[in-house]
Amino acid sequence: MTRDEVLAARTTGWPEAARAALAAVVAELRPSASHLTDILDWLDDITVRDGSAPRTILADERLRAIAAGGGSAPERLKRWKERLRQLRYPRLATRERAIAEHLRTMACGPRLAVAPPAGLEGGVVTFTIRARSTADLTETVEELRTRIARGEVERLFALLDEA
Repeated sequence: MTRDEVLAARTTGWPEAARAALAAVVAELRPSASHLTDILDWLDDITVRDGSAPRTILADERLRAIAAGGGSAPERLKRWKERLRQLRYPRLATRERAIAEHLRTMACGPRLAVAPPAGLEGGVVTFTIRARSTADLTETVEELRTRIARGEVERLFALLDEA
């Protein structure tokens, strides 16, 4: 199905103002039919959950700023979809921000990287150690042990386990 066919099929029952708002986004960001399907699915989910209209969601200040902002259409589409995802999954977005903030406060530096699971699914955290020598490795492992002892790593897992 082409982008135009997806638009026609999925927005038939929408008020004209909502269709025009979405058409403006599509013209600005030029999503593929697949991306547009994701967008429409998330809009549908939000409208059902919140009882709001698609036009209200599309009027979100950050969505509008991203669409009108600088950068290439693919870059803006990626940021726009991320914002829409945050609106679709507000609790997940809050957890992601809390985890990102916790990782910033941990300030592990270049030798120890800590990465939560993609989409916060699976609960497996990846710890990457970069070392140029045995001494570097020993020092970084000790730093990680200290962070574990201080409860920093436990806090990270607790943030991942929040429902």
